[in-house]
Amino acid sequence: MDVVASALSEGRPVSGHDAKETELALRALGGGKREWAFSTFLAAYLLGAGSRDPRLEDLAREFLDVTLMSTEQLLGTGRAARKPAAVEVDEAAEFSARRAEAILNLRPRLEAEMRNLGVDYLFHEIELPLAGVLADMESEGVAIDVPYLKEMQEELGAQMAALEAEVEQVAGQKFNLGAPQQLAKVLFEDLRLPVGRRTKTGYSTDADTLEALREKHPIVGLILEHRQLSKLKSTYVDALPQLVDPLTGRVHTSFGQASTATGRLSSSNPNLMNIPIRTELGQRIRRAFKASRPGHVMVSADYSQIELRIAAHLSGDPKLLGAFAAGQDIHTATAAAVFKIPIESVDPNQRRLAKVANFGSIYGQGEYGLSQQLGIPGDVAREFLGQYWSTYARLREYLDEIRKKAREEGFVVSATGRRRSIPDLRSPNFQLRSAAERMAINFPMQSLAADIIKIAMVQLQREIEADHIEGRMLLQVHDELLFEVPEGEVDRFAETVPRIMTGAYELETGIEVEAKVGPNWADMRKLAVVRV
Repeated sequence: MDVVASALSEGRPVSGHDAKETELALRALGGGKREWAFSTFLAAYLLGAGSRDPRLEDLAREFLDVTLMSTEQLLGTGRAARKPAAVEVDEAAEFSARRAEAILNLRPRLEAEMRNLGVDYLFHEIELPLAGVLADMESEGVAIDVPYLKEMQEELGAQMAALEAEVEQVAGQKFNLGAPQQLAKVLFEDLRLPVGRRTKTGYSTDADTLEALREKHPIVGLILEHRQLSKLKSTYVDALPQLVDPLTGRVHTSFGQASTATGRLSSSNPNLMNIPIRTELGQRIRRAFKASRPGHVMVSADYSQIELRIAAHLSGDPKLLGAFAAGQDIHTATAAAVFKIPIESVDPNQRRLAKVANFGSIYGQGEYGLSQQLGIPGDVAREFLGQYWSTYARLREYLDEIRKKAREEGFVVSATGRRRSIPDLRSPNFQLRSAAERMAINFPMQSLAADIIKIAMVQLQREIEADHIEGRMLLQVHDELLFEVPEGEVDRFAETVPRIMTGAYELETGIEVEAKVGPNWADMRKLAVVRV
């Protein structure tokens, strides 16, 4: 290890497979950050047209016709598995040397492939430098208010017990709400509610099925509420205290850099992407994420309606561009245009309808999806969408162009060159083909949104380090970045973060970022809204 440490300390750029994971492992051995020259993992991800988490063994076989021993083969699996420390030095050296040789030989092949495909910009300017940023964020972690979560545990447990008692009273019998077959029997046999789709084990009781039955019987709403409490309690309220690292006292989520076909990051242990943003319960869970260092606060910076801005930019729709240019609330402006009323006359229900249609349009949602989501008759949804597409005719043309081109080529390409292969675009199965078309339609917007925040993260980390700004980037969740900042640096952050985030990419609509500050992730006051 001394030889390895000596070589790494010379400051030469490093090549490896998974840059982020290797960087974290090397930091654990001591020493500072490294400059990364190449990552076979990230190159293969960008070349894979939708494939995720590529393995070095697979790359060596595909590009070099070389068979590498996997870590599972080296250590064994199950009860027979041995710990890395039990591996003989010579055996470990040969294993590592063969992998290093494969990485060395793969680099020119993968670099040439990336140039041919046009993803070399993504690799060198976004993904490779981002790996170090994510390693910093994972190492830093975030503090959790464990006593607060313990209180919440008891409170949610009591609420769930009360709901179970209410369900038992309404159903006239006691049963396990977490057992799908028991639940199906009560709903469809005993209460004779309309049957939805069937599964291999009986009638479906999934969320979509229950939502469709919500107005049919009061028991359904109780079951859905219990299910939401149960999921959030087990996933976050119960789990977060168990995930606190005893050495740091913080939770260190793991960011997946090559886990999605769109370029979006994922996270696990815990999965922060699934915390509800707008619900009261989601806000209560966010309250547990706090600033823990003396004299520090949390600063949040969030892109406003970035995917809709991208849709307007890419499509060139004059009505959408005009609404953003005027600084109007896009959902209110949409409702006013569709209903042909003054913008000040739009009521909350009309705005809600417009909001669902706006987001649904870039996800390929049709009249059925709109009617189901809003609980409105199909003919009302049809009439509204007719007016909607009449208003945003150029947006519709653009989305149709994406669909047509994707069908012809079998893949979609984003503005930054990110590519997604979607084989089911040519499937004879209507449902599979329709789902594939929805993926194709949304990809340009979602992928560019992913790259914009990634560019901002890389630039922010560089400026924070170059200017020796005290403050740490902790989390990225969807279109939001979270920092822990000394109180004396808040004003500086309020200027720096929105400036870099709005300047990460040039959109015809402009980009808007809202910055907030507070003691935790929920209780925040507005710092600034910057629109460029």
